[in-house]
Amino acid sequence: MAKQNIIEQAESKQPQLMQHFIHLMTTNRLSHAYLFSGLPGCGKRAVAQVVAMRFFCQTPNADGMPCGHCPECSRIMAGDNPDVVTVEPDGQRIKVDQVRYIKDEFAKSPVEGATKVFIIEGAETLTTNAANGLLKFIEEPVANRVIFLLTTNKSMMLATILSRTQIVEFPSLTAKAFADDLRQHQISENQIPLLNGLTNSLEDAEQLIADDWLAHCQHELGRWFNQLAKRDDMAFVTVQTGLMPLASDRDHQAVILDVIVLLWQDMLQVKYLSVEAPAVFPELQTAMAKLAQSLTRQQLLAILTAVLGTKKALAGNMNIQSILETLTLQILDELKPKG
Repeated sequence: MAKQNIIEQAESKQPQLMQHFIHLMTTNRLSHAYLFSGLPGCGKRAVAQVVAMRFFCQTPNADGMPCGHCPECSRIMAGDNPDVVTVEPDGQRIKVDQVRYIKDEFAKSPVEGATKVFIIEGAETLTTNAANGLLKFIEEPVANRVIFLLTTNKSMMLATILSRTQIVEFPSLTAKAFADDLRQHQISENQIPLLNGLTNSLEDAEQLIADDWLAHCQHELGRWFNQLAKRDDMAFVTVQTGLMPLASDRDHQAVILDVIVLLWQDMLQVKYLSVEAPAVFPELQTAMAKLAQSLTRQQLLAILTAVLGTKKALAGNMNIQSILETLTLQILDELKPKG
């Protein structure tokens, strides 16, 4: 994120939420703990950083926004203010020692201002012990401490944390706005609908299309779905021959599961909303329409439940091949004629 563009990004991506939080600050009604939930790139971190800047800005604008130019704003954008503590996942997880660091910082008084701000990126990756370690601070508010937990998947957060934070849902960027951004970066038109469903981040989008990974993913998952729609047991083989070569690391594994979720969400739209051309998988329109005719509500609900459970299985360190093979067998079993 370009340092000089943090305020601009917050205002352009989430103007209403940005105004809301500036109003909370100017009226002294900011809560002590927030959970920001939304797609990557939708502006969660930018909004949290602008709030932090507002605490320290030396020359705020007439509308209450931080100026973005004073030494204090510049230090926060550069990550040099000791009273603004930012933590990101170490590898795939936020670990206990990182939470221990947060605890130590939480116990310290502000060094240069009246408030300490904590921004925790990827909060869904907190280990159970690490998440429990945060609960004490969330449950027992301390004056002049504000915590922002940022997540792309709040369903993976502990219920106790969800119940003790102010949850703020960050709407996705409009499909048109993000599609325009993608086109400006010469991203293929047939990949734009899928990228729109996966992220709001240009950086993430460019990583996904690198080495034609996303194109291969679309092709193999399309083949897998067509086999499932025909009740063909070869779908199980496709997991090994088509999907596993794409699942080289945890990040790509998570995206494969996200794409499967989007695929079956398209199926749900075709079944109940009479959508003629699914936004994400238009090339599967014929197969989806045919399957929709024979699929009962109970069958589709069972499949969607299994699909949505795959992300939690991956977070629980279950092997990706086992997850995909189990899901494939569950879907094939559900699609078998009953009776």
